[in-house]
Amino acid sequence: MASTYTVNSGIELVANGEQSGTWGDTTNTNLQIVDRLTNGVGAITLSGTTHTLTTTDGSLSDGHYKVLVFGGSPSGTNTVTVTPNDQDKLYFVKNGSGQTVTFTQGSGANVSVANGDSKVIYLDGAGSGEAVFDLTADFA
Repeated sequence: MASTYTVNSGIELVANGEQSGTWGDTTNTNLQIVDRLTNGVGAITLSGTTHTLTTTDGSLSDGHYKVLVFGGSPSGTNTVTVTPNDQDKLYFVKNGSGQTVTFTQGSGANVSVANGDSKVIYLDGAGSGEAVFDLTADFA
């Protein structure tokens, strides 16, 4: 049986008897992913008007960070597409890019974060119909 991956985080689940002598490397990568998921802060540099924020199975990627700090010099509103679209995500976002950042993951609702603003957003991971929600809007 081959390794599989967790649905939302891409942590590798090593199959029984697999990776003899090398499973330590996989475990170390998994622990680094867990670190990013729990307290990781990622500086994301934007340019142009689009950016893809990806979570890659079994390897470190920007989509793993819990806190996203946007900078750079986008040429206008930057649409950040979160992939894959079947993963639930919770992000704390700080936008210092100079432009609005709009999050999308599917054909559902999107959330925009104006330059200089911060928001807590939730992505429901519903595939092509996925929606992004602004949890900050519900704070009293």
